[in-house]
Amino acid sequence: MRPRHPLLIFFAVTLFCLLPVMLFRDFTPDNELRYLSIADEAMEQGNVFAFTLNGEPYADKPPLYLWIVMLSRLLFGKHSMFFLSLFSLIPAFVTVAVMDRWMGRKDPLERIAYASLTMTSALVLGLSVFLRMDMLMCMFIVLALYTFYRMYEGEGNRRRQEILLPLWIFLALFTKGPVGVMMPPLVILVFLLLKKKGREVGRYLGWKTWGIIAALCAVWFTGVYLDGGRDYLNNLLFHQTVGRAVNSFHHKNPFWYYFMTVWYVTAPYCILLAGAVAASLSARRKERSDKEIFFSVSVVSTTLMLSCFSAKLAIYFTPVIPFMVMLFSEVELRTGWKRWMTWALTAVWGLLALALVSTLAAMAFLKGIPPVDLILAEYSFLTDHLVVFGIFLMAAGIVFAIVELWRGRHTMAITAGAAALILGAYSASFSITRINDWAGYGNVCATVPEGSDVVTIFVKRSANMKIYLGREVIDYEKDMERFRNEVMEPCLSGAKHLVVITSQDKLTSEEAFEDFMLEADHWHVGPWCVASF
Repeated sequence: MRPRHPLLIFFAVTLFCLLPVMLFRDFTPDNELRYLSIADEAMEQGNVFAFTLNGEPYADKPPLYLWIVMLSRLLFGKHSMFFLSLFSLIPAFVTVAVMDRWMGRKDPLERIAYASLTMTSALVLGLSVFLRMDMLMCMFIVLALYTFYRMYEGEGNRRRQEILLPLWIFLALFTKGPVGVMMPPLVILVFLLLKKKGREVGRYLGWKTWGIIAALCAVWFTGVYLDGGRDYLNNLLFHQTVGRAVNSFHHKNPFWYYFMTVWYVTAPYCILLAGAVAASLSARRKERSDKEIFFSVSVVSTTLMLSCFSAKLAIYFTPVIPFMVMLFSEVELRTGWKRWMTWALTAVWGLLALALVSTLAAMAFLKGIPPVDLILAEYSFLTDHLVVFGIFLMAAGIVFAIVELWRGRHTMAITAGAAALILGAYSASFSITRINDWAGYGNVCATVPEGSDVVTIFVKRSANMKIYLGREVIDYEKDMERFRNEVMEPCLSGAKHLVVITSQDKLTSEEAFEDFMLEADHWHVGPWCVASF
């Protein structure tokens, strides 16, 4: 049976499997709560282009994604996890759909397999449900480069494409920042130089393209100036952009960072995709199609560009992954399925299956051994039946995929392996409300008595708890001496009435602190200890 609309079926199944996470997951403290706080402050202050976080200027991100967060609150009266998750998942689907059209595969099962290959890469699958702007930027970058390639091949309406190319580039910039405006022109320039058509660069990146981008940027920067003033604009254009590129004040990593990172962000297909890059680069130029050359240029030039920046995070590698998958498609189309491809998948899948089976075995047969009991006690959701069943589904599905792989049914193997990952995650996701104790602050904040003043220590970015509590939180970070003087002593003397939240791991940092927390009316939520004075 060959489905007529394979990608629609694939997207529907993926959405269904990710739905519990999108509906019931808590916002993460590190980034998601921060975006909500920024959006709330912008709405309170009436700002559109210039933002603050806890009263301090925040020029770290362009406004597009923050506008989406603000729209969520305007539409629903609150921040909707499901609505905001759609702006991660839909861009992932659009990216896959554009890749599918670009690769030009005709067989429906092959199309599903390559869609699965992209969607279940570790970083892409994670970004499809977490609230970040990276998947949105990736979509615009893929659209920009696809538009260029169609222009290069003489396909479609040229006048329309001359407008779309700069629009996609600007939207990528407007979503995340400089990578969005740097990657497409860099790839286009390097590709044309390799094709000995450098003089034609003006046909694609001429005055019209840069004029449209400059005009849109002028509107944006004018709005920033009117909202935030000269200092904010200077922070946005120079401190955040040049500072991150040359001498990062955050996320500073060595040049080779992405050459190490690629192995886990593209898992469980890392060896397969990296092998395709090597196979393409080692092939003679006459053997490679223009499409294969373009995809290899996209992977290599972008990786080198990102490596030259001072600030490096695994998540910045997102726009490279679709081009690694498409490059593998071209290599496999040119050479046929090779034995090294089978070994590349088997090696990673085998290790993953072994890890999953070992986890099930430890949970079944090693109870009573202190290290295992300690882990199961600390993360009690691991023993939930649907979590255990999810681990079993993943293990069984991957073993089946390996068998199919060695039977020569490569398309079925990739699809089965991806299905095992998604279905396993679907089963485990029904325990998401318990996992939220560790994932976010919603559950712990729900236990705080109404109207209580809240103090935190050893809690990361706890200021954003105000999203749940509706009031400011006093955060002592790791300053135990100040906490002792301003909180412990007044509370012990009865001069203060408040709620203290801390990490259970830090209770034993000193005996007086542990006695202070545990002698009061206290309770535990996941990794947190809460005491009421």
